[in-house]
Amino acid sequence: MLKGKLVTLRAIEREDSKALHALEKNVELVIFGDGTWSPTPLANFEKRFEKYIEGSEKNQFIIEVDGVVIGSIGLHHGDRVAQCSEFGIGIYHPDYVGKGYGSDAIQVMLRWAFRIQNYRRIWLTTGGNNARAIAAYEKCGFVHEGRLREHVFENGRFIDLVQMGMLRTEWEAKQSIEQRA
Repeated sequence: MLKGKLVTLRAIEREDSKALHALEKNVELVIFGDGTWSPTPLANFEKRFEKYIEGSEKNQFIIEVDGVVIGSIGLHHGDRVAQCSEFGIGIYHPDYVGKGYGSDAIQVMLRWAFRIQNYRRIWLTTGGNNARAIAAYEKCGFVHEGRLREHVFENGRFIDLVQMGMLRTEWEAKQSIEQRA
């Protein structure tokens, strides 16, 4: 388990499938975070979940607060040669959105990615209309690297896709400044 100031990141277990499936019923939050949503029967969700559990890559974590599953976070498409990986987070429990839990989870995940997994660069994409997420990423030290205009169809319209990234050296510099403060 990895602990932050507000959250705990832990391995995803089989018994988490029902909690994660229930969180996906928060359609507005899922669409805002992922850009799309479709109803998924629990049986289908559990099949996908089983494939993940049985797979070799274990770069996904449950985000938990006081025993409550509020979402997940992890790395995707890791490239060990280039030492970079895409990052994703989803907090779909409405009681925990916009209260600092996401930023705390990101900081914990970055510490794991840079110090334990030895990644050199972490990057992400998010909808250009997701101001709350962009602000959280900036607060954590991510910088804007690019914008794909009208790249994603979301909720009846085309939106920009924003790419952001962080180098380990940038993260280390930020940590050094925060420790001195």
